[in-house]
Amino acid sequence: MLSELDEKILLALPTERDAVPWVSTPTVYARLQEARLDVRYVKKVQRHLEALEAEKLVLSHRDGRELLWQRKPWMEGANRSFNLMGASEAVAFSILKRFAGSKLPEAVVRDIDPLFKAAEVRLSRERPDSRLYRSWPGKLDSVDGSFALIRPPLRTEVFQTVISATFFERELLVGYRPAYKEKQVEEPKVKPLWPLALVESAGVVYMVGHSEPQPEKGKLKPLRTLYRLDRIVSVQESGKGFTYPADFSLQEYVANEQQFNFLPEPPIRLVIAFDNTSGNYLRESPMSKDQELETLPDGRLQVSGTVVPSLKLRWWLRSLGPTVEILAPESLRNEFAQDYETLAKRYKG
Repeated sequence: MLSELDEKILLALPTERDAVPWVSTPTVYARLQEARLDVRYVKKVQRHLEALEAEKLVLSHRDGRELLWQRKPWMEGANRSFNLMGASEAVAFSILKRFAGSKLPEAVVRDIDPLFKAAEVRLSRERPDSRLYRSWPGKLDSVDGSFALIRPPLRTEVFQTVISATFFERELLVGYRPAYKEKQVEEPKVKPLWPLALVESAGVVYMVGHSEPQPEKGKLKPLRTLYRLDRIVSVQESGKGFTYPADFSLQEYVANEQQFNFLPEPPIRLVIAFDNTSGNYLRESPMSKDQELETLPDGRLQVSGTVVPSLKLRWWLRSLGPTVEILAPESLRNEFAQDYETLAKRYKG
């Protein structure tokens, strides 16, 4: 079992991937002092380094008369790196791999895959704390709240190219076929895009693509559009990097522009009435920040609030069926009335 000092020494050592891959024993000692670890003698650090080398956790080589040290990458063998990992860290890496492993760039996965493996080894060991920590990932899951559809397949090479370019901020050359051109036979025109972000919504992955302004076409501002990754026909890096736009925030893009609600319109004051108790869940999960509740004379629950009309809002209202009535605005009420009239005729044959 590694001591606390051993662990601190290993954390203080560089690896072959660092800009300065080798350090001397006095340098390790100085780093331990900076970390406020009470080590009185350089020779003590030297003895621990030699013991760690015997355990094949560190490497050494001589540069003239000076002995230099390096830590093996985390680590060369999960059977050893698990010694450095606490149970809580092992659980964190286990859950990260389960829920986000497929969404990490290949370059990142390559760096931390030994830690994923180390987490498995650490949780598999029979230690006093292992059973509870080992069972925790099996007590968590994520379930989509809507009816589960079989999502279109996403080609691995497309996903990895896009996710790597997004991570390293490199321009992409993208051939994209939107839904209204899905029957198009010829290859779509390739255009340069900056991949700003990736978002998963209802099992489908989207890229926020940035197109530079084209003054010659009268486009003076950059265009930021959503691209479904499963609709990308071809993609490759252009070989150019880009400077990430300082004015772009994914959180603001999702919250304010509401692009993931699809076809958003100017905000409205929505007023709806629910039969019986069908709308009670909105007491705990409001439809808007300024939501107001009121009981109507006929006993129905009236809910009002400022919302952004969109496809998602319409999908939600339709999913409520006859238990809800749209009272305002009149334009949305008339739209639903016409839809239901058409639907009634269709079912009556």
